[in-house]
Amino acid sequence: MAERLQGTGIGGLGLRLLLWGGFLAGCLSFGWAILSGDLLRAWQAYLVNLVFWLGVCTGSVTLVAIMNMTNASWGRPLKRLAEAGVAPLPVLWMMLLGLYLGHQELYPWAREAPHGKGLWLSAGFLFPRDALVLGALVAVAVAMVYNSVKADRDAMEGSEQGVQTRWRAQVTLSPVLGILYGIGMTILAWDLVMSLDPHWVSTLFGAYYFMGSLYTGIAWVSLLAALLHGREEFQGQVGASQFHDLGKLILAFCLVTGDFFYSQFLVIWYGNIPEETKYVILRVRTAPWNTLAWSVLVASFGIPFLALLSRKLKKSPRMLGALAGLVLLGMWLERMLLVAPSVWSPGELPLGLAELGIGMGFLGLVGLLLLWFLSRVPWLPTGDPLYQKSWQIGIAQGALAGQGLSSQLGGGRG
Repeated sequence: MAERLQGTGIGGLGLRLLLWGGFLAGCLSFGWAILSGDLLRAWQAYLVNLVFWLGVCTGSVTLVAIMNMTNASWGRPLKRLAEAGVAPLPVLWMMLLGLYLGHQELYPWAREAPHGKGLWLSAGFLFPRDALVLGALVAVAVAMVYNSVKADRDAMEGSEQGVQTRWRAQVTLSPVLGILYGIGMTILAWDLVMSLDPHWVSTLFGAYYFMGSLYTGIAWVSLLAALLHGREEFQGQVGASQFHDLGKLILAFCLVTGDFFYSQFLVIWYGNIPEETKYVILRVRTAPWNTLAWSVLVASFGIPFLALLSRKLKKSPRMLGALAGLVLLGMWLERMLLVAPSVWSPGELPLGLAELGIGMGFLGLVGLLLLWFLSRVPWLPTGDPLYQKSWQIGIAQGALAGQGLSSQLGGGRG
């Protein structure tokens, strides 16, 4: 009988208790806000974390699809970490449906439909279409990751035909996932975020959201790799080369996301149309949002851009991991900047115990589902033909390097 696929014992009791504690703190914070009558604050924090973690998880899985479509071999040892983003997606899909319970607190169109947008901005049409597009995206992502994991079993059983069949399925599903990601995340950006201010329109907002989500997905994979690269499950195959490539990707998407923001900002600012400029002025010129906007700019774009010019930093797991954590924090604040000013009255920044508690709840939930996934699958995709190829090349390069060193030593003795 073939050996059963083994996962790993990742996550000691202390870590699991910490994540469970964060999840329970989030549930209590949300429940307390609801029971105390602060419904707007509770649902606003819920929406901020929902759009953030949807972006992180779909972005990390889409990174795998991009690697499959481009036949990229550099990141194959990291493939399973990126695929782990699929584990929270079904739960996040259900939490999207749960948003219906609080939509009347968040969305002004739920109380009075804007002229000409009554059909599109109606709960009976908006939530079903969002559930459909996200459900399709989740289904394709699950199918792609399923075939990836099953390929490891086929490789373990010595079934070359099975490995090739699973690989063809991944190659077929990857472009489908990429298309669904672009379309689905654009629609979610329109419906969940842009419709908070139904009179504001941005032609680039959907693209900005899905590019920013891919940015957070890459940062998330980088943070996980930095935390876990030394574990024996990776067999020493995640090193400076992989971190260097991740650092270059973070820098690239830092520039692209920042460019998308600036392109839209410039058009709105110089167009000087009141319906459009109101949205920008509220966030960059009005307290307390202007302080938050500068924090986002520094954490998500300024520091990453300057720091990642250093090759040494990109190759350091500790430094790249810290920078990836900063990017994730900055992009979480950026999601708050997109959501909160549209629903929150001027005054204090809505960043108190309720928001932090609900944020901890989402982090705990995602972390628990991540541990569940990684504890049930091997970390190295041994059934991936490109991983096998990169592994063989690495062995060959190591052998050549060893021969070169031996010849140098031999020459020295002569």
